[in-house]
Amino acid sequence: MDSTKGGERPTQPSRPVRVELWVPSGKRDEFEAVVARLDDAVEHGVVDDYTVETWDRFVDLSGRLNSRERHVRDKLSSYARWSANRGRQLSGLGDPITRGIGRMGPECLTRRVPRAVMAEYEEGILSHVTACEECVGALQLRLDDLDSHTEPDWSNGPITVEW
Repeated sequence: MDSTKGGERPTQPSRPVRVELWVPSGKRDEFEAVVARLDDAVEHGVVDDYTVETWDRFVDLSGRLNSRERHVRDKLSSYARWSANRGRQLSGLGDPITRGIGRMGPECLTRRVPRAVMAEYEEGILSHVTACEECVGALQLRLDDLDSHTEPDWSNGPITVEW
């Protein structure tokens, strides 16, 4: 039972949530609905901040990487590890394969990345990972879930009971 003081409902202290949305290079437009939902989530205090990052369809697992490629590989590894620690597999993550880089480039070990991933951080710690392959439905469902865990602004108002 909620206790009240001065006619106000207590609110749960919220932890700062930051979101990283990873989408395919050159395909950000396909995720505009998710970006709009993230804008709304920031406006309503559900999410504190978000970034939209891009990655290529395959990530190099070998050899010399520039700082961006290393950053993408490290993020992908952390998302896969988070999922594995919870008994799940990161949806869309491919097995390592050897393939050529570019049209005539050397072969190297690569891994296919999920089409899109939304990663949530609470107080700087990875707290949830959602991946999608074909459509943005999984990302939209996760945003719905985040919305449902916050109290609307009107819940801090006075509570009236009509008999």
